[in-house]
Amino acid sequence: MRLQKGLDITRESWQVLKRDRQLLVFPILSTSAAILIVCTVVSAFLFSAELDRWAVEFVARFDGDASDSIGAQALVFAGLLVAYFVQWSIVIYCNTALVGCALIRFSGGEPTIKDGLRLATKRLPQILAWALLTSVVGAILSSIEQRLSLLGKIIITIIGLQWSVACYFVVPVLAEEGTGPITAIKRSVGLLRKIWGEGLTGNIVIVIGSLVVKTLLIGLGVAGVLLAHRLDSSVMTIVTVAMVALALISLGIFTSALRQIFLAGLYEYAKTGRVPDGFSENSMRRALATSVNQGRTSPWT
Repeated sequence: MRLQKGLDITRESWQVLKRDRQLLVFPILSTSAAILIVCTVVSAFLFSAELDRWAVEFVARFDGDASDSIGAQALVFAGLLVAYFVQWSIVIYCNTALVGCALIRFSGGEPTIKDGLRLATKRLPQILAWALLTSVVGAILSSIEQRLSLLGKIIITIIGLQWSVACYFVVPVLAEEGTGPITAIKRSVGLLRKIWGEGLTGNIVIVIGSLVVKTLLIGLGVAGVLLAHRLDSSVMTIVTVAMVALALISLGIFTSALRQIFLAGLYEYAKTGRVPDGFSENSMRRALATSVNQGRTSPWT
């Protein structure tokens, strides 16, 4: 039953997106930045030893005692923090613009890309403050994780997931209410308590659906590469890899847009009790009523 609720809301999110397909421009930008974030984290993990060595040599130019690596570690951390901040600023800016357009649609308006950019620009101080907080948390967790054992990495991963859940509604709160990051987190947790279970289920449905399609695409890509190798065709290999990569990126863009619209719809209903335009009253009521009427508790209750 809970899965069906998630499927219903996901399906309705798709119907909303079909009405405003121009909004895909925002996840195109944010997905590009997200790819940079992944590359930054992976690179930092793979080349952490080289980064530490370079930082020690750099610090040694100003301090003859290079045996003390505290300054070098601080330098690496600062570089990682800057990379996180720049990239997360872009992601949050684009997501705020998309959610803002969705909220305009839910209110019966006709959103445009300019409307989304205008709203996101208006919230730029809050966006930058939230991006800074997110970057600091991300950089700290990443730095700690690189120096821990397997058990420590698992613990850090769990902490990261808890942080992500707590921040579930932060972007809609930023877009609609324009609060600071700390207040936005408190509002996010408060709203999440109302839809605990169903809201996350709908999000998981989108993620799982995306994962299934990704698996199929990768499987097709591997089969295509093997066939190209069998035929000894380098051109076929390049074309296959390029097509699969393009399909995966396109899927990421579509999934990102769907998740933000889904999130904006739940936020609107959890906050006002009004059914967003494009969603059914039945699906919204069921998503909210289950957690409230049956006394279901959230992790923060």
